[in-house]
Amino acid sequence: MPILGGLGRLAKFSLDPIRYLDGLFREHGRIAVLVRGRPTRVVSTERHVPGTVCLYGPELNRALFTDHEGFHKCALSGPLYPGEPFTARTQPLSRLLTGLFSVNGDEHRRHRRLLMPAFHKSRIESYRDDMVQLTDSLIEKLVPGEVRDVRPDMMELTLRVATKTLFGADMGTLGIDIGRDLQRWLELFGPSTILPLDLPGLPYRRWLDICRSIDRRMSDVITAKRQSGRGGKDMLSMLLEATDEAGDPLTDDQLVGHAGVIFAAGHETSSNGLCWTLFLLAQHPRFAAELVGELDSVLRGRAPTVDDLPSLRLLDFTIKESMRLIPPVPLNHRIVARDCSLGGYTLPAGTEVLSSAYHTHRMPELYPEPLRFQPERWSDREAPGPYAYSPFGAGPRMCIGATFALMEMKIVLAMLLQRFRFELVPGTRIDRFLTITLAPKPGLPLLVRAQDRDFRAPPATVRGSVRELYELPPN
Repeated sequence: MPILGGLGRLAKFSLDPIRYLDGLFREHGRIAVLVRGRPTRVVSTERHVPGTVCLYGPELNRALFTDHEGFHKCALSGPLYPGEPFTARTQPLSRLLTGLFSVNGDEHRRHRRLLMPAFHKSRIESYRDDMVQLTDSLIEKLVPGEVRDVRPDMMELTLRVATKTLFGADMGTLGIDIGRDLQRWLELFGPSTILPLDLPGLPYRRWLDICRSIDRRMSDVITAKRQSGRGGKDMLSMLLEATDEAGDPLTDDQLVGHAGVIFAAGHETSSNGLCWTLFLLAQHPRFAAELVGELDSVLRGRAPTVDDLPSLRLLDFTIKESMRLIPPVPLNHRIVARDCSLGGYTLPAGTEVLSSAYHTHRMPELYPEPLRFQPERWSDREAPGPYAYSPFGAGPRMCIGATFALMEMKIVLAMLLQRFRFELVPGTRIDRFLTITLAPKPGLPLLVRAQDRDFRAPPATVRGSVRELYELPPN
């Protein structure tokens, strides 16, 4: 784009990152430059960004994700322009949604150790009853025969689970408000980065306003928790009580950052994972029938316990395959911390690096017929390795909440699919929409039927860019 240059390419990338990267990788191979030089940037908050490099493949992923000192994370937010000081308007960005994203090296290891007790296996399993209760509340709202957009349903459900487990039952209403603000924040993330000007009518102005709202509400939650003086089983109570080896607790800024990351990741990724799994099952009735058969055999109509989950092997394969084919977080970012070599190329310090799990998961040498939804591929194969399959990232910075998300998805799907059969309405248009997470746009309307075990109907014809995400099996 000779007039706009890198800024124009970045704008095209932001409109449909997956399609843009398809072309970039097809033309240049597994490691390629997206944009070069400032003022263009995708995630960095630094003034001088040498460029943005995109890559995929297990070898490159291993080099990127295991070199903790050479490749850093950065907060997905920044002031008006790279390097400009924070002001009263932009100050909430200095701590909102940073948490583990904004610390590196020894500081990252210290913070991760402080957070680990809240994500211990026994602690995660203790949230099972809350997940079941809240899923039951959703089930009561579903009426057989209606066409329902399940994306808001999944968002509301995972939002309530995140609220209950992170903040505790006494923070429910405030937690829901924070979650809705976070959803609007994610929707505006892409448009805001293209033209980051704090002017009336621009997305960045609205984005800043939402940031301030989230920051204020999150601070109110922390203040209320601290003033109550009561310990609890929720994650925030544990974070307030956590201290490092020197006896130092987390600061309020760190608590806001960590709580924001946990809360956003705890419902946004899980809700999209649930939506895409329901979508794929609706398009593949044979696999849906096999899965419901397993649920009938093991659960016989009841909600799964933690002890039931290892027996639900096909449910596990289905979720793995869904997140392989349509990973809820397709891109993972790093910043080059010092001049280094990657994939045979020298990258100067400050370079942004985007790793595409989406494209790694579609390598035919790793996954035969990669565009096919085939849960059974996981039944008789060795694990592909953390750098070939990384829906939750890999290496020292793998998502700390992966176990939580998987348990939540298994419980929700097991309960929903025993009660209902979901069909796509023929001719429905569904597009993919990628900011930080990959979601169906404008939503996911499904016809809700009572679970009659009748899976004879062929897959519905759908329109939109979602058709580029998968291939149906031959008749």
